[in-house]
Amino acid sequence: MAVNFGLWYDFRNPPEWRQPFERMYSDYLDQIVRGEALGFDSVWLTEHHFCEDGYTPSPLVIGGAIGARTSRMRIGTNLIVLPLHNPVRIAEDAATLSLLTGGRFDLGVGIGYKQSEFEAFGRE
Repeated sequence: MAVNFGLWYDFRNPPEWRQPFERMYSDYLDQIVRGEALGFDSVWLTEHHFCEDGYTPSPLVIGGAIGARTSRMRIGTNLIVLPLHNPVRIAEDAATLSLLTGGRFDLGVGIGYKQSEFEAFGRE
């Protein structure tokens, strides 16, 4: 039985270590590329909205950037808050991301829990 090792990124930029978001995203993407070179098998992204520290609001977009810069590691969401989205659109975007990455994308979805996100998106 093979053991796989993965990375988990939420692209947070906490106030005590705040840096320009453009630099932070670039640095994290560089880390992920180095992680693949070191043998990590996957990278996982999560989703939240309206967080002060910038917690990943667009994991599929970030997944595309990772896919463009890596060649082997799997890219997955852990998770997309599905009730905040149109599920058909998420399925189409995930299928497109899978095609663009040679089938390396894994879609993980969940129901969410942050009431403020549901209220902001007009969902129950």
